[in-house]
Amino acid sequence: MGRLLIIPLGLLALLGGAMIWSGGGVEQRAEFRFINRGDIFTLDINQMSYLQDFRLTYAIREGLYNLDAETYVPVPAGASGYDLSDDKRVWTFHLRPEAKWSNGDPVRARDYEFSWRRMLEEPGEYTYLFYYIKNAAEYETSHTKGQPIDFGTVGIRAVDELTFRVTLNDPVPYLLDLVAFPPFYPRNERSMEKFKEKTPDGKYTYRNEYTRPPDVVTNGPFSLKVWDFHRRLILQRSDQYWDRANVKSKSIEMVANDNVLSQFLLYESGDVDWLADVPGELAAELKEKGRKDLRTSPAFGTCFLTFLCQPTLPPSTMAGEAGVKNPLADIRVRQALALAIDKRFIVNTITRMGELPARTYLPPDGTLREFTWLSGPFASAQKERIGAEEFRKLLMAPGGLEGDGPGVPTDFARAKKLLAEAGYPQGRGMPVMPILFITSNPTRAKIAQVLKSQWKANLGIDVNVQGVEGKIFSQRCSKKDYAIGIAAWFGDYPDASTFTDKYKSTSLQNDCDWIRPEFDDLCAQATREPDAGKRLRLLEKAENMIDSEVPIVPLYHYVNVSLSRDNVKGVKANPRQITIFKGVKVER
Repeated sequence: MGRLLIIPLGLLALLGGAMIWSGGGVEQRAEFRFINRGDIFTLDINQMSYLQDFRLTYAIREGLYNLDAETYVPVPAGASGYDLSDDKRVWTFHLRPEAKWSNGDPVRARDYEFSWRRMLEEPGEYTYLFYYIKNAAEYETSHTKGQPIDFGTVGIRAVDELTFRVTLNDPVPYLLDLVAFPPFYPRNERSMEKFKEKTPDGKYTYRNEYTRPPDVVTNGPFSLKVWDFHRRLILQRSDQYWDRANVKSKSIEMVANDNVLSQFLLYESGDVDWLADVPGELAAELKEKGRKDLRTSPAFGTCFLTFLCQPTLPPSTMAGEAGVKNPLADIRVRQALALAIDKRFIVNTITRMGELPARTYLPPDGTLREFTWLSGPFASAQKERIGAEEFRKLLMAPGGLEGDGPGVPTDFARAKKLLAEAGYPQGRGMPVMPILFITSNPTRAKIAQVLKSQWKANLGIDVNVQGVEGKIFSQRCSKKDYAIGIAAWFGDYPDASTFTDKYKSTSLQNDCDWIRPEFDDLCAQATREPDAGKRLRLLEKAENMIDSEVPIVPLYHYVNVSLSRDNVKGVKANPRQITIFKGVKVER
């Protein structure tokens, strides 16, 4: 830890300044203070897609069901329960009469209908999850064209004030996990009305001010009272919340701070109680020192490279030149780049927290606990299912990343051959493309440099390393204004489809613009398949298409790392990075 103890005076001053504005005689300190995975991008349910936004939303809003703080299985929240039809397609939720908004309004079925309808009329990156609902996709398409079908035909209906009915196209066994996820939360239409605007095409939108104090109205255990941009958010226990007796803290403050060392100093001084995410180099140093307050967990998430698969590269990636042929549209180039990466070097020298180098997109551990292989180099050891520990041993053994099997292995000779076949022998003729990454993530910055070095050494190609602020990274990937990016995905619910559905052609989360009708068909078949085993086989085939056609290159499966002392309750490390704030408490 010697390196961490050599603290520049400027950072000490920064720490002192933080203490002053956070409660050093100016304001009362919040009962629980934490630093999130990153600063908030948005609290608009339609627009959010990043973990830090969802984490904060779990504190201020809730859905029909919530996730249990210990087991992470869905439990009744805004609804007291439901009835399910014999064909498992019609879910009738019974709302709690005592549920209220932070302004005192009762939470009613029309609030869910309004919010879900907004997700279809103003699509966001998670709108594709609503396509399980009868006529939802059809309504979205028709509304986008300006010729909406009757919303009454959509399987979203407020039957009466306390009855909300959802009609599905096919049975969805994990629907309770979905309704516990923020895109399915209700919104208070009356409080949003003054932010309503008509768009040039005659539709309606809502300005983001509806998410900000003093106008934001929420229904969760906490109310959002202060949002000082790039500084902090302050939450107070809601007097209107139906289960307020079980909310353990009176106030919570999220401190916005992107500097890794400054974050650590705030934690060490006791000024914050929890670091929700500890970057690789710092985490590895703390692990070597045997820090007992370093909390780790296998993660239900994967770090990967994302490739833009469109025919031409965006002008922004080519110094403004338009129409440059995109080598990444060729599967051979994508496979060559994947084959030429030494992933074991990345986890052994950069991340250093026991992460598994990845051959596949889906993680082998985490909430699912075990992973079902379609095929692979481990046939002699595998049965129908292979546990996480057995997988770990096989993958980390010599040759575990090489050979035939699911995913693209490490094979430098094969990589050179494929690149030559694609018309770029020894990298000649390949345009110099940028690798985009988030500047506030030092681990990804180092990975970008390693990739640049490995591709130069193994394939003879040059790439540029380009860091941008997190919100810019998100926007550019969403708009497909990049070539190669270092990204990540954590499963939103405990089912393989949370990974595969991201790359359906209709998904706004498909940043690669990788379009395969066969892939869409496999996902659609899986949605309709009532037999759990057959359904899993279909999803395996879909995932195998991702792993073999390489719109993304899985690099490693995450280990979640956080810092909290023993007196901080309710923030335990877990595969899905879920935090249920109503149970968070600091024993002082």
